[in-house]
Order: sequence, then structure tokens, then C-alpha cells
Amino acid sequence: HIEKGVFKMKYIRFYLALFIAKCCYYGLRMFGKRASQHPGWLALGICPNFFELAPKAKLCIAVTGTNGKTTVANLLTDALQESGLKVVSNREGANVDCGCATNIVNSLTFFGKVKVDATVFEVDERFSRVTLPGICPDYLVVTDLFRDSLKRNAHPDYIFNIINTYCPNHTHLILNADDLGSNLLKPNNKHTYFAVGKQEEDQNAYESLVMDHSICPNCHSQLKYQYRHYHHIGKTYCTKCGYESPCPDALVEKIDAQNGQLYVNLHGNQVAFPLMSDILFNVYNQIAIITLLDVLGFEVAKIQNIFAKIHIPDSRLNQIDVNGTKVIQAMSKGQSCVSSSRTFDLVASKEGNKLVILVLDDAYDRKNSIEYWGWIYDTDYERLAKDNIKIVAPLGPRCYDHEVRLLLAGVPQDRIYAKSKELEAIDTLPLEEIDSIFILYDTSTYHLSCEVKEKIIKRLEAK
Repeated sequence: HIEKGVFKMKYIRFYLALFIAKCCYYGLRMFGKRASQHPGWLALGICPNFFELAPKAKLCIAVTGTNGKTTVANLLTDALQESGLKVVSNREGANVDCGCATNIVNSLTFFGKVKVDATVFEVDERFSRVTLPGICPDYLVVTDLFRDSLKRNAHPDYIFNIINTYCPNHTHLILNADDLGSNLLKPNNKHTYFAVGKQEEDQNAYESLVMDHSICPNCHSQLKYQYRHYHHIGKTYCTKCGYESPCPDALVEKIDAQNGQLYVNLHGNQVAFPLMSDILFNVYNQIAIITLLDVLGFEVAKIQNIFAKIHIPDSRLNQIDVNGTKVIQAMSKGQSCVSSSRTFDLVASKEGNKLVILVLDDAYDRKNSIEYWGWIYDTDYERLAKDNIKIVAPLGPRCYDHEVRLLLAGVPQDRIYAKSKELEAIDTLPLEEIDSIFILYDTSTYHLSCEVKEKIIKRLEAK
């Protein structure tokens, strides 16, 4: 009788938590709020084992990693919806336990019945110890594991161990074969690998301040590279013990930016897909989604049709032409040296005269003046020292920290335009003889970067 009473009480608490959480969600939405975390916070507060008791959709997919998880999770949601499935996801970016709980709340009716075909969870890699055992994903996509904000994620090996420990044993992993930081996860689970083959611009001696993995995981000798795309990403091998990167199940063979095609070796056949972006880290995002859709049994023609209809969210990358000048907004993940280095690479790779605006002061930390600034000395600011980058404008309260780093990177003083007030600075920013303007922002300054962009556009329109 005691056991039955406990059993009933557990489910009473679950249904009470679900009811209150759903009321909270709809109430917040009525007032124009995102309602991305608070309903889940209530659900877990009322019923701590909410994850365990909640019914799950037939298809449950989780996406994690240092960089690219938001883009992959959102595009994957779009892809599944284009295929005709009913899907919910935490696409607002609430990727910790409360956000994932809200996602489950949205997948159920008030009576606890599953009302969707699939759930897609973006999972914060550090919180995966809580969320992965709770949501029990059928598939886990790991984009990559890099050095991230040291005060938040410590070391990539620390994150690797969290995922490796708490990912369920039945979960099928979709892994980046080119990333030694993640391709060794859960060796006894089922794996499917994706990779990007050697490209013309690849270098075996890629110069970067950050190289997270250079030692063989088997014998601890120095690793060699057949090719290296950036940082530690590439095809590795060891001359001592014979270790080499896993053989990919889906391999990008050619990126045809001119014709907008991505050529992928899938099951031994080369297949062309619409190219979403010719930026290499976005190519990795696309091939991760192609690989998962193939594993799920989607026909090639259907995947091709899906990629003809979906696009990378504007909040990650967007471009507009104003009177002959390109204005480009691009995410440069706050306090992440690798993400920012990759964005700086993107800027450096483009032709023409460029103006680069840095809106990289993390808004959450700067409120209390505790932001950790060591990451800028791990970031490849040297990429911004090219002759055709005419002005680099670090804006915001920490602009002079950026200025010092730019000077150390070899950017001449007369090319640096450091101002503490972002919007006021735009009024006097030199725009003459500039072909492209890049506005780089972090995870918490997107809306500020939009205001900067609006002022830039008004000035260009007035020319």
C-alpha cells in the first residue's frame, strides 16, 4: 500500500507540474514573453523527477558541442518540419535543464499525451550531465569540442568526460570524425561519422594560438595531419601506433561556392546538395544534419529538397547590400577564443577593403564588471592585421582591452577606432572607400549589434 501511495503521489506531482508549467507558458506568451525557461523551472521545482516521468516522443534528438549546436538544432528542426513531421524544439536558446524541461512541456497536452512526432533538444554541453539522462535521446549530434570560456567550461577534456559519462548507452552518436575532441565519445555506443575532406586552402602547418589536441590518444606521441582545416580539426594519424581519425560515413568532397553546391560522398556515391554557406564551420553544420537525416532513413532526393528550402538563421549570419557596400552581421561567440578566431578567419578571407566592428562585451558579465578577458589573448587577432582591413573598431566598455590586443597582433594604431559608447561611435566612424562592413557580436549583444547595423545603414543610404 505504501508503494502504491508513493507511485500515485509521483504521478500526481507530475500532472500538477505539467498543468502549472503549461499555464505559465501560455500566460507568458500572452504578454509577449519568450517563456523558454520559466515553465520548465516550475515543472522541475514541483516534480524533481519530471524528466523521468514525462512521456517521450517517438523520435528524440539532442544536439550539443562547443560551437554550432544552436545552428544545427534549429536547422534540424526546420528540416524535420519540412519533411512533414510535427516537431518542438528549444530553439529560443534555453539549452540548460529548465529550457529542456520547457521543451518537454510543449511536447505534451494538458493530459500528458505526446502531441508531436519528434523533439529536438539543444543541450548545453556542461549541463548534459543533467539533461542527457533525463531526455534519453535516441540520437545525439556532437558538433565539436573546443576550448571555450575557461570560467564556464574549464577545459574541453572536462566537457568530454561529462558527455562520455552521462550520455545513455543506447544513444546513437553522430560525431565529427575530424574532431579529436569528440570523436572518441562513448566507444561502445553506435556511431556514425561525418567529415570534410581536404580542400585547396588547407595547410598542414595551420598557424593558431589554440591547438587543443596534438597528442595521440593511444600512445601519447605527437600526431601528424594528412590535412588540417583549422585548430585541431582535420584528418590525423600517428606514426608510432597506427592510430588515425575514424573513417567518415558522410564525407564532403567539394565545396562549390560559385554554383552553390555541396558534393558529399554518401554510401560510396557522390551526391550534390544545395550549399547553405561556403564558410567551413557552416559546412560542418550542414554535413552533420545530412548525416543524421540519412541515418533516419530520408531519401537523398528528399534531403536535397529540404536543403533547398531552409536557411541559416539570420541571428547567426546575415548580409545586406547598401549602395554598393556589404553590411554583414556575424556571430562571434562571447569569451570563446576558437569561435572568435573562426569569425576573424571569415573576415580575413573576403576580398576588398573592409571595416570590422567588434561588439564583443558580454552584457551579462559587464553589468558587474567581472568579465574574464584572458580569452582575447588566445584569440587570433593577427587575422585582422591584413592590409585590406582598413579599420578595426572595438566598441563598448572594454574597447581598450581589444585595442591593446590588436596592437600586439600588429594592427597599426591609425587603423584602430576604439570607442566606449557603441551607438555614438557610429556617427563618426570612417566609411569612405569601404567595400564590406563586418559587425561581429557575441551571444548577448545581438540586439545591440542590430542597432549598430541600423545606424550604419542610415549613414550608407545618406551617402
